[in-house]
Amino acid sequence: MTERERVLAALRGDVPDRLPWVPRLEFWYRARLRNGTLPVEFQSLSLSEIVDRMGIGYYAVLPDRTESADEYGVVDSALGIFRSTATPFDVIFENVERRITQTGSRTVVEYETPVGTLRTVTVFTDEMLNAGASIPWVAEPAIREPRDFETAGYVFSHLKVVPRPERYLAIQDSVGARGIAVANVSGTAGPVHHIMKQLMKTEQFFYALADYPEKVHALAEQMQPYYDDIQRIAADLPAESVMLGGNYDDGITNPPFFSKYILPCLRGYAETVHQRGKYLMTHTDGENRKLLKLYLDAGFDVADSVCPHPMTRCRLEEYREAFGDRISIWGGIPSVLLCPSSASWEDFRSYVDDVIDRYTGKSHLVLGVSDMVTADADYDRLTYISEKILA
Repeated sequence: MTERERVLAALRGDVPDRLPWVPRLEFWYRARLRNGTLPVEFQSLSLSEIVDRMGIGYYAVLPDRTESADEYGVVDSALGIFRSTATPFDVIFENVERRITQTGSRTVVEYETPVGTLRTVTVFTDEMLNAGASIPWVAEPAIREPRDFETAGYVFSHLKVVPRPERYLAIQDSVGARGIAVANVSGTAGPVHHIMKQLMKTEQFFYALADYPEKVHALAEQMQPYYDDIQRIAADLPAESVMLGGNYDDGITNPPFFSKYILPCLRGYAETVHQRGKYLMTHTDGENRKLLKLYLDAGFDVADSVCPHPMTRCRLEEYREAFGDRISIWGGIPSVLLCPSSASWEDFRSYVDDVIDRYTGKSHLVLGVSDMVTADADYDRLTYISEKILA
């Protein structure tokens, strides 16, 4: 079987000829390439060529934000808008004047509208680049005071979304038999989740939700047409799976919040893509134990970047027991186990041996590293996993 065939078999509940092994290598690759520390045999190779050499699958679930589709790239990332070569749509600002000022690692963007001006500040330092980061840190979010809600509403209600299916088709073609190319919709599941994760500091968001919920809900209503557009575009693509939302945590996106603002978005979109014969994925890295039952109610098919103990409290077998044959896991190996400074070789090997022995010959698991293979990951440990699976 090809890695693509293995992944699809696992997702539909069949048993592949061996465990699909599809780690997210892009951060490790970018950092090592930038720092000149790639293994000697890989120094002249692209990431896809490295994947082929290693005999593993190619992770094309979340887009590489560093590969910009135009000159704006991650300029609007503080609004949760990205322009990568894997994004199957363009976002155009209408009747909004955008002023961009870049000074060193700092980018200031002002969005001037008839009802006010939003200002965002992002920072992309050499330290972040050395670690393989793909998006900047938001130093000043878009919404910092009540009046900003109206301005943000104007900006989002004046966005034009233009389909760019050729970008997805190019990714799908380049991935080929190495894996599946997932159509990415958004890193947030819906408007309220977007406001919390992208437009405000977390603590300020929850104060706002308590003190003036009408402003939060009004903005969410103005953002909904944007979500309708991008979800429709992704659903129309010839992809086996689409990705919506992520980065959940049972202390932040707590069960009541998840139930009210995230679960309905996932469930509604799951119904849409299921009618078209597609799987719905969502990016579940974080503390998840109190959300597991809600994940089942949300109706999605694949939990991407499942990050178990020792990085979180929830063990892999707890996920597997909770999900049964209703949700497939993509992930399962905590990234810290690949780092010699964080885990001994013995602890790493014990964990990996147990997972591979336990789940070989079973389905609904695509083995990966959660959230990603980091810059300081030991290549020998990656090789060990591959050799163990192939043995």
